[in-house]
Amino acid sequence: MDKNIDIIHKLIDGELSPEEEKAVLMSIDTEPSLKNELNLLRKTLHIVENCDRKSAPASFTSEVIRELKPHARLKRAGLRGFFLRERVFRWNMAAAMAAMLFVVILGAGILHIQKKDNLSSSLNRGTMVTVRFNFYSPDAKSVSLAGDFNKWSINEYPMKKHTNGVWTIEIPLTPRTYSYMYVIDEKVWAADPKADLYHDDGFGSKNSVVRVSTS
Repeated sequence: MDKNIDIIHKLIDGELSPEEEKAVLMSIDTEPSLKNELNLLRKTLHIVENCDRKSAPASFTSEVIRELKPHARLKRAGLRGFFLRERVFRWNMAAAMAAMLFVVILGAGILHIQKKDNLSSSLNRGTMVTVRFNFYSPDAKSVSLAGDFNKWSINEYPMKKHTNGVWTIEIPLTPRTYSYMYVIDEKVWAADPKADLYHDDGFGSKNSVVRVSTS
């Protein structure tokens, strides 16, 4: 974590080489919100660095010490250095903005991981249902399953023939309604005689319909 903060410090202070700066910016560029945040921080730092600085009055330190509680025990020299040394002020400002940027980057990374975990958990809960298709055609040399679940491809789902003349295949599908047909010997399209429903395909034939659900 300290190494990452140091890299961000150098990026904001312009201490990275062109190659290093390019690599860091490429990693941030994948998140538009982070890129906007970096630009905002740079503008803020520019304003702070170029604003007019007024010298503290001679009585400033003594007045501050007089207002402090006795148990604070701050040394006069330390207090003067904190308020009056320009380099200390600029470094603290840069460090604070770099820390803010690092927290934003870290939070975005955690959110991304959580989204991936949620997606993985959703898939693992069984959103896919294995559906078995059976078609009796003892004289066919080949039978394949085609439907809107595979863009009506006649090669993607070849079916297996059993000794009783029944061709079968099992495929995973998400719960919804699908249209399908069987393709015999790669040229004859046939509806499923045991389909749940049928509807016109617009070419004078009827497609078979299967309803897939988790219940």
